Amino acid sequence: MSLLSFAIILSFGSIAPLYAQDQGARQSPPYDPAQVTTPLAPPFAAAGRASYLENCAPCHGEQGLGNGPTAADLPDPATAFADKAAIWELSPAMLFHTTKFGRLEKLMPPWSNRLDDSEIWNTVAFAWSLHTKESETRAGAELYTQSCANCHGESGAGDGPDATGDLPDFTDLRYTTFVSQAEWQAGWQEAHPEIGADWSSAQQEAALEYIRTFSYTPPWQSPLRPGNGVITGTIVFGADSGVQTIDDSVVLLDAYMGFEPVARFTTTLSADNTFIFENLTVDPNLVYLASVVADGLSYSSAMLSLTPERSATSATITIYGATDSPENIRINRAHWIIDSQPGALVLAQIYLIGNQGDRTFIGRMVDGVDTPVTVGIDIPPDAQEITFQNGALGNRFRRVGNIIYDTMPVLPGDSTQQIIVQYAIPFSGSSYDLRQELLYRTDSLSTLVANYPNLRVDAPEMTFDSVQNIQGSEYQIWRQSNFGPGTIEIKLQGLLERDAVDPRMLSGASAGATTQLAQIGPPMEAWVSWVMMALVAAALLGVTGVAIQRGAIASTTTNQELKTLQESLIAEIAKIDDLHALGQIGDTEWLRRRTNLKAQLMDVMRRLEATRQVAQQV
Repeated sequence: MSLLSFAIILSFGSIAPLYAQDQGARQSPPYDPAQVTTPLAPPFAAAGRASYLENCAPCHGEQGLGNGPTAADLPDPATAFADKAAIWELSPAMLFHTTKFGRLEKLMPPWSNRLDDSEIWNTVAFAWSLHTKESETRAGAELYTQSCANCHGESGAGDGPDATGDLPDFTDLRYTTFVSQAEWQAGWQEAHPEIGADWSSAQQEAALEYIRTFSYTPPWQSPLRPGNGVITGTIVFGADSGVQTIDDSVVLLDAYMGFEPVARFTTTLSADNTFIFENLTVDPNLVYLASVVADGLSYSSAMLSLTPERSATSATITIYGATDSPENIRINRAHWIIDSQPGALVLAQIYLIGNQGDRTFIGRMVDGVDTPVTVGIDIPPDAQEITFQNGALGNRFRRVGNIIYDTMPVLPGDSTQQIIVQYAIPFSGSSYDLRQELLYRTDSLSTLVANYPNLRVDAPEMTFDSVQNIQGSEYQIWRQSNFGPGTIEIKLQGLLERDAVDPRMLSGASAGATTQLAQIGPPMEAWVSWVMMALVAAALLGVTGVAIQRGAIASTTTNQELKTLQESLIAEIAKIDDLHALGQIGDTEWLRRRTNLKAQLMDVMRRLEATRQVAQQV
């Protein structure tokens, strides 16, 4: 269970007294099938596992037993998804509606505030799967094949060789989404009670659970099913590429769901350098990537997707020549995010690297590395806990002194390479002078510095832009363009000393204290905000938590202080929830302040857990 989830559920639990008094005003809408969005493709349970564990397990339990750590604080027991009886009369549509719109009178929040419909459907699919077992479902498949498939069809589409009349299509999500297991069982007994009359109740339930898998993908099953999807493509050779053939004339097609690889297909390149993949799954949750290898280098297409409405698409893979000269390497965009914890800076840096030439930069040899390296990133000498979002030191990335080199070739074009690095810098006192060299010409650099009272930032090479609130946290924005190669210096004063208490945790909102510094600027690019939120709310705090646990960053804040902060934050969350329920705070302000408080509570709980683990080791 994630600590953020615990904070969310805990804070909802704290408003029980108010909702007990004001249920009529704060009830969620009753179930309405018209408000349920039918999924475009069968929901995939495995893709919803992480969401369930983060958002649902605190109440419903990791195994769906209704025994999560905050379940005892609820006015009524949480649904036990592992209990067949609890699910039997519920349709997937009912679970979707409850998840999306919540049950505020029972302290369940509406998850539409955080999850889109596709994510909700996958989460519901995982929750549904908790009352099933692979062995029982496979046993149900055998019973179905023996007694049902001749009419209902092997795939459940109602197209078996003995089919007569208008049989239900168990693959039609517009139908199955709104039918419960109990309704199917009643229809079965009414239509042909003689089938399965000698089966036990468990066997009948197993057969119906197998039938359900025609409209959702259980976690043990691959999401890929033969479909009518088609991807065609062409190999194009860049000018002076020097490459005329593809290694073994093989084209690869990788399928991903939720950024996890789920399948790989291969085909042979035709003489005219075209290729085709057929019978692909048309599921909008899947993305495909076509690639080839030429002269030992891998070249790929853009990400491709298929849907029932758009079952065919095309791809182009361009092959370039190679060079060992870095003269055309450029940083198209760099985003630095700087947060401070007592006694430590925590940084995340995003680099989008481009190649202005017409050849792939394959790297060059440097002293201290046994393989060609490409892009170099300067890291402060006192950086600790260095991690990457897309690689690891000693593998993709190699370090020589203060320079960390990438080993991946850089294709021609803008932003063809991405590097995301995170690290912590411990410091003493209340100031730190961050000096970092940009080794290449940089088109755009934006730096976000987490804001709080008394913080002073001086960045001589950069220009102050504004103070912005991003997903509930406030940042000073500094910018530079067309810079370098050269050194960026950021002088930070008024930092939190090692034994200090973060004032943001006490105030309940960092925005109020410093918004007057500058007019709030316009929103940043949507994708940048998303990446930054992901890093600030998860990766940055995670780096600090790991550093503290490993002893890299000392934390002298006592357990009692942390517990006091925790209680203060919980009380503050309860207070703004009460104000929102009474209509004294609007939805936007409520969500902004609540998100900020939850992030702070998550950090406190991480630190409490870290000190607990250290105490156990001692």
